[in-house]
Amino acid sequence: MHLTGSCILTKIEEQCRLQVKRTGAAHDLGIFKLSDSCILKISEGDISQWFINGSSDAIVNPATEDLAKSGRDEDGVIHKAAGPELRNACKEFPKLRRKCRCPVGEARITPGFKLPVSHVIHAVGPERRASGPSGDPEAEALLRSAYRNSMRLAKENNIHYIAFPGISTIKESFVRFPFEEAAAIALSTVKEQANDFKESLKNQTDGDADDAPVTWIDYEVIRFQVTSHTTSTILASSSSSYPKSQSKTLAMSHSSNAGGGGFKLSESSVLKINKGDITQWFIDGSSSDAIVNPANERMLGGSGADGAVHRAAGPQLREACYKVPEVRSGVRCPTGEARITPGFKLPASHVIHTVGPIYDFYSNPAALLRSSYKNSLSVAKENNIQYIAFPAISCGVFGYPFEEAATVAISTIKEFANDFKEVHFVLFADDIYSVWLKKAKELLQAQE
Repeated sequence: MHLTGSCILTKIEEQCRLQVKRTGAAHDLGIFKLSDSCILKISEGDISQWFINGSSDAIVNPATEDLAKSGRDEDGVIHKAAGPELRNACKEFPKLRRKCRCPVGEARITPGFKLPVSHVIHAVGPERRASGPSGDPEAEALLRSAYRNSMRLAKENNIHYIAFPGISTIKESFVRFPFEEAAAIALSTVKEQANDFKESLKNQTDGDADDAPVTWIDYEVIRFQVTSHTTSTILASSSSSYPKSQSKTLAMSHSSNAGGGGFKLSESSVLKINKGDITQWFIDGSSSDAIVNPANERMLGGSGADGAVHRAAGPQLREACYKVPEVRSGVRCPTGEARITPGFKLPASHVIHTVGPIYDFYSNPAALLRSSYKNSLSVAKENNIQYIAFPAISCGVFGYPFEEAATVAISTIKEFANDFKEVHFVLFADDIYSVWLKKAKELLQAQE
């Protein structure tokens, strides 16, 4: 019998006592206050797609003791998404006995490689062999150890955001824990270490969770079926997501974008606000046009527009990004900076990757957002780009208020008025498009 969402939310309320809110979103099942400095978030989705910033985040992989021989379920999904480098890294852990690199209840950490998160913590959950009213105390203790050791490793490696699946709840090869028991153990153990995750990121679904730092727990609570995972995590679903394909009429060129307004930047330059799919935008596709990709610091793809750009460009884009040298571990492009690659299968000739700020993470997000635009424009100028198209940087999962973001974006572009023939904003969401058009009318002269 599968545990329903209402049952598990009741279990969480019993454990946490402090419910912040229930949500109506399809993948966002509940947000709960664990302490004055930590919030637990329950969401339904594909854990292999989850990330916060690509530098201090980790997902937990419910692994086998061998580590290098992945199972089906989440373990197999994570290995497939991370690429063969993850398996090779797992093989580097010494065997403690035959077929055992990580005993039940323990945890190991590796880089995330091609995953959007920076790290993977591999934890081995137990089989629950005994049944009946007394349960299986030994297995319960080992499951608690798997959670504790995962969080200990995260703390030791300066991980501030961590996402768990339901450890020991869906393994075809052994007896799983009943969902209610697994939930009780997971939640009570997470509560014990809630204050160890200090960095703050405000709840992205709305702003009512105060300024409390949070730990994000991505916990599959409806069916625990990897084969029927959704394609985005709650963070991705709270942003303006980009479908894999769009009508070619949305944003094929500067003359065919849907809607739009033209604004004079200078005698030789115009700004255009367009509604459409930025992955379809181009001017000439030869060497003088570029789209800007709102990337994460690892530059290996993510959710929202970043994922859409990578899908449309093909695997060559990820390969090119992988070759960009790291400035520190897991970081190829720090927040506020920009890098350039070819566009590959995109109609535009180049992609400029920039990392916008998480709005509630930094004390001065406006300065970093301005840097993202400035550095993107500077890189474009250095590469003789004459036509450039931007999305609304940081307005998705990074939570930047639309009006503030539009003011920073348009005022920064004005500083480069004589350096480009055309600067475009290609905006997928109706609400962002409306705000950008309104702000451009306030700050710029309409094109005659």
